[in-house]
Amino acid sequence: TSSVLAVTLTPGEKHIVSGSEDKTIKVWSLDTGKEELTLNGRTDSVLAVAVTPDGKRIVSGCEDNAISSMQLNAYIMVWKLDTGKEERALKGHTAFVTTVAVTSDGKHIVSGSRDKTIKLWNLGNGKEEYTLTGHTSS
Repeated sequence: TSSVLAVTLTPGEKHIVSGSEDKTIKVWSLDTGKEELTLNGRTDSVLAVAVTPDGKRIVSGCEDNAISSMQLNAYIMVWKLDTGKEERALKGHTAFVTTVAVTSDGKHIVSGSRDKTIKLWNLGNGKEEYTLTGHTSS
């Protein structure tokens, strides 16, 4: 069995969304406790999950270790909640994405990473709007 690393509730609190070391995101019924959907497609642990305020999308932060041009590919994934289909991957962090949040208007994603940055993303077009720096290693 694998550890659960992240949980959140959907708006209206009808579902629990979880991310795990088993490389999946699961959607569970809060009423019945039954698993309703499993989202696959990651190559490593899912460290963070959030749901858009309209309840239509799941945002996840991943620990993907896929190597491209000798660089770590750290992704933020956007998924359709009703179908479990991957909508887009947001690339820009250079280390594991450890936390994600969605603004209350549903227009932006905020992500934090082990690369010591916070990024603001446009959910509509998937583009990075800016990066905040200032956190340091102890």
